[in-house]
Amino acid sequence: MILFSSLNFWPPPQIMVLVTGASGYIALHCVKQLLEDGYTVRGTVRSLQNSAKVSPLRDLKYSSERLELVEADLECPDHWPRAVEGCTYIMHIASPWPIVADEGTIKIAKNGTLNVLKAAADCGTVEKVVLTSSTAAINDGHKNDAQIFDENCWGNLESKRIENYSRSKIIAEKAAWDFWKSLPEESRFQLTVLNPSFVVGPVLSDQKHGSAKIIRRMMDYHTFPAAPKVCLGMVDVRDVARAHIRAMECGKCSGERILITSTPSIWLSQLAHWLHEEFKSQGKISFVISRVTTPNWLAKLYAKATCDPHFDAVKYRLGPKLEFDNAKSQQLLQMEYTPIKKSVTEMVYSMLEYGMIDKKKRSKKSRNGECNIVDYSGTEANGANKVY
Repeated sequence: MILFSSLNFWPPPQIMVLVTGASGYIALHCVKQLLEDGYTVRGTVRSLQNSAKVSPLRDLKYSSERLELVEADLECPDHWPRAVEGCTYIMHIASPWPIVADEGTIKIAKNGTLNVLKAAADCGTVEKVVLTSSTAAINDGHKNDAQIFDENCWGNLESKRIENYSRSKIIAEKAAWDFWKSLPEESRFQLTVLNPSFVVGPVLSDQKHGSAKIIRRMMDYHTFPAAPKVCLGMVDVRDVARAHIRAMECGKCSGERILITSTPSIWLSQLAHWLHEEFKSQGKISFVISRVTTPNWLAKLYAKATCDPHFDAVKYRLGPKLEFDNAKSQQLLQMEYTPIKKSVTEMVYSMLEYGMIDKKKRSKKSRNGECNIVDYSGTEANGANKVY
């Protein structure tokens, strides 16, 4: 199979790529890069009437020429035969990601994945599916002992230390592999699973997804008074989108699961330090960002005392440095990762531009390196933020 991007070929117009959950954080970047690479894209959204989610897709370059949007719900199997019809590739990215998940998250993730894969198997035109899983399906549920995780590792469903979100990723990915292996080998589509870590980087809309919610909390001392001793694998959203396209184009990675993460992993205290250094003095108002690392016992006590589900969710992640081996992504997909300091800094600036961090005045770094004061309390007639 030709690697279009690396050889600078323009994909023929008959190549249609389906991107599920197209308005999501990762998916929106995938759609953007696919359009820029010359692909025709069909994106699914739950409602075409939701302008908040549809407009960022319509605003992408080349969208008027090569982007089609259709309605499809993960819980409705009847929606997917029409969605996959005529597609050569599928990027199945749509999946629920509440920071604090319930049992329903598991059901939607598993059944939604199977609905898409069953439609792909029956379609006849689909050559390959790239499925977005997570490092949660690799390292969660294990004791906090120092070890290096790779694609051979699976999250431990038997553990009491595992949350419903992580369960949903493990169960959905295993269901996908089981279904794919049950298909006749001579006629089944190719399948590659990507397992990105905690995704950061510029936002392309004001949708308040899980990553943005966490970063937003870190920008305010009152909602993030101290950093728990948690180490996270992190990756730039643009690298994740690039990995999806390379996995789609790669003829050698069918049947593979591939970790997509920058190394080394990052302590939350280090992340807080970077944010403090960049944003401690911004225009007329400074962000107050805590760089304190709280002892494990105090983090658990705080979560219990405040009944804060977000802090409660990290209690099983307290411990030693988390390490991943991303060699496979470098070998199969030639991945080179963006420095996380750059990713998270650009993420916050983009969140400021979209008004996702609720402060009246903040500074905005222009491309020439100068700082302007941006007023987020009002907008121009065309919806743009006023820059002074």
